[in-house]
Amino acid sequence: MNTDMINKRMKIIEDIQAELNKLKTHYEEALENDAGFQKVQEEVEKVKEEYKEKQEKILTNNAYKAINDQLKEKRLELKEQKEALSQELVDYYREHGTPEIEDNDGNVKRMKFSVRLVS
Repeated sequence: MNTDMINKRMKIIEDIQAELNKLKTHYEEALENDAGFQKVQEEVEKVKEEYKEKQEKILTNNAYKAINDQLKEKRLELKEQKEALSQELVDYYREHGTPEIEDNDGNVKRMKFSVRLVS
């Protein structure tokens, strides 16, 4: 496969993204011009402020803060384990040439690959 096809596909994606952004802007402008929506949005903002204040008050309690810290730690650990598994699966695929692997229970799992371009 040559780079012309890839570049063409990237241009199509850019064009669709630009069109999507325009539509999103029009949608948001339509909502901003609706008085009923504005009233509801103001009420939502008030509720969000109250929620945030209550949450901050609760988090000043050391027991809740400790639980929140544990949640953050476990989320980070889970993210790291998933990244490690992803790399191990790529290595397994390179070594064995098959996109399937059997888990501890005997179930066959199929690998799904995803690739992105980053600048």
